Amino acid sequence: MTTPDHHEPTTETDVPRLRVWAGRFLIVSLAPTATFGSRFVGNIIMSRMLAPYEFGTAIAITVVLGLGGLVTDMALDRFVIINNSMRALSTAHMLSIVINVTLALALFAAAPAIAAMFGVANFATSFALAAGLSVVAGFAHLGIKQIQRNYEYGPDAVAQVAMQLASLAALFLAATILRNHRAIIFGTTVGLVVYVILSHVLARMPYRISWDKPTLHQALSFGLPLTLNGIALAIMYQLDRVLVGYWFGVKELATYTLIFSLSVVPTNLLISIFFGPTFSYLLSGSQDASDRSKRYRLLLGFYSILTSLYAFWIVLTLDIITPLIFGRSFTVSPLAHVLLTLIACLRFQRAGVPTAFLLASRRTKQLAFLNLLSGFGLIIAFGCIIFWPRLESMLIGIAIGEFLSFTIFFALSEEAIRRGMVVVDLTIAIVVPAVMVVALAWNPVSTWQARGILFIIGLVAISAQLTFEFRRNKKFGELLFKLGFSR
Repeated sequence: MTTPDHHEPTTETDVPRLRVWAGRFLIVSLAPTATFGSRFVGNIIMSRMLAPYEFGTAIAITVVLGLGGLVTDMALDRFVIINNSMRALSTAHMLSIVINVTLALALFAAAPAIAAMFGVANFATSFALAAGLSVVAGFAHLGIKQIQRNYEYGPDAVAQVAMQLASLAALFLAATILRNHRAIIFGTTVGLVVYVILSHVLARMPYRISWDKPTLHQALSFGLPLTLNGIALAIMYQLDRVLVGYWFGVKELATYTLIFSLSVVPTNLLISIFFGPTFSYLLSGSQDASDRSKRYRLLLGFYSILTSLYAFWIVLTLDIITPLIFGRSFTVSPLAHVLLTLIACLRFQRAGVPTAFLLASRRTKQLAFLNLLSGFGLIIAFGCIIFWPRLESMLIGIAIGEFLSFTIFFALSEEAIRRGMVVVDLTIAIVVPAVMVVALAWNPVSTWQARGILFIIGLVAISAQLTFEFRRNKKFGELLFKLGFSR
């Protein structure tokens, strides 16, 4: 009996499987694509229609809400998928309401202090008003999450896309009329209300709120340890913005957020799209060490090429398209350009194969702890800002933290698969982005001649990488098909 690792040629029976997975892949990608697109367009709207001070305040409000949501995340959606019962669903609804109401009360009470921390104490009322959004989110029907156990992604995708479109339309209307930061509160409120309503309309089971001790204990046992991962994610994705807002004010926070949205944030979208097939590909193989090593090596090559292509794009365009999209007030310095490219590539590589491998190996506690390592970058950034108070100091600290986390992630993954290959695989994973970053740092001017040289260097480096991957593993091309065929 053959196993999936034998790389058999594609047969007619594979075609329906590929079509099924292609359909699932498309549906799963709708929600993250809509979320990224909505936030990106929303930032464009606010950067063009609001004064920088008002725009920065709007960003500060979204940062606070995002930070609170991540820290209190107990992964109730995953709990109801794993525990596929009405009792688990009703218990999760009860916990969702309790958690979100508690978060709202905490944010409401802390609104004056939070507003003062960002240097906008006169807008404390807006932060208190935004706190109420957590209450709305707590009443969503988790039934549209639970049915994902059976690969039914459609209802949640519809609700998510509708939420983002409604939020974007409301934001544009409010920004046109109000011309201040409260446009983000109105837009977010409309989006959340639409999602909550659609979650109830599209759910196939009644909405119930109840609990019993055994199920509640299961939910808490499952969710509470994951709050550590939520804290790690908060550190990675939000806390840097808090520090920027505190040290430099909301105007600089707006600039920082916008350049991040064009450089680092798109990697989250790429991970959302590619992580599922990557995870399935790792799970579909045997537990044999040689098979795991082969699949890991194939995926590492695949992600290394994706990372190189992304670095190629960012190096060539970031400092040019930022003012074109968001306005002349927002520019990217040469040092920031180099650091943002490094951060994006390191974060994308770390969140790809090593993270998928740790999850496939059920090493979730280790994964959460490793994600916390990125917090060292913020500590370093804090020290850098004291001695050199510029946005680039924050980026230097984050880049150092990402490199440390990236190295340790790869080292631990390699230790479980094949010893002695850490240096080789680390080099493969980052060599092309490193070459391009060095070339950019050497000549950062945005002239046609300088960028033409960068284009040639990147093209040669990526071509050499592709040649190396196909020579190292002749089955590399079949990875694209295997990703689609994984169950």
